[in-house]
Amino acid sequence: RAMRGKNVLGLSYGIEQRDLWSEKMSNVFGMPTKLYDCFIPPSLSVPIAGKAPNATGKGGCEIYNGGHCYEMTYEPYRICLGLEARQIGSRKYETLEMHLKGRETLSTHVKIDTEGTEWEVLDWLLDHPEEIAKIRTLEMEVHFSFVVEATPGNFRILPERERLERRVRTMERLLEQFAVSGSTIEVYREAFHPEKECPCGEPVLHIPSLQLNQFAVSYVNRRLIPPGAAASRFQTLQ
Repeated sequence: RAMRGKNVLGLSYGIEQRDLWSEKMSNVFGMPTKLYDCFIPPSLSVPIAGKAPNATGKGGCEIYNGGHCYEMTYEPYRICLGLEARQIGSRKYETLEMHLKGRETLSTHVKIDTEGTEWEVLDWLLDHPEEIAKIRTLEMEVHFSFVVEATPGNFRILPERERLERRVRTMERLLEQFAVSGSTIEVYREAFHPEKECPCGEPVLHIPSLQLNQFAVSYVNRRLIPPGAAASRFQTLQ
């Protein structure tokens, strides 16, 4: 149901060399996509360079044998996602608000893998329910301990514990608007054996069974969940 919307668009933030998420949105679910990344040099990223086969039509990617290819139209942008629209050095940042402008209710699929700029963007989103209403699914990789160039100064100077607690609360708030449809936590748990594998110290954020500093999680807007259906696979990070 979540993937059967009409007139939908995929917004993908953080592309690097290849973006399998936007390719899947294009080739499996038949939607156009917009790709944003201001860090990866175009010479190292076929999609950001605009050189991936584009708008080939249904089945048109089969001849590329699993290589870069988009059956639906994709648009690449040398732009990063941030809380504010601004220029930092040679890098241009724009906001989620700018990219959601004019979008209809439940019309947009969003993927965020921006190595730390996600937190302030998520807090802004959670304060604007009219913008949440436009998002059909949200997929992201979170980075609890990251502080990056686009992190606002008032957040940058917070003590680490306070910053982590704020980010955990952000994850808890997300569950009020979105239901979890999957995560990599299960996979990470299977591979977590610090007593055998490293002389490392205590992870920045963890529970007894695994570290939680970085993982991927997928959400669906709760508006799409039928009344009485199971709302989430887990409740909160503790």
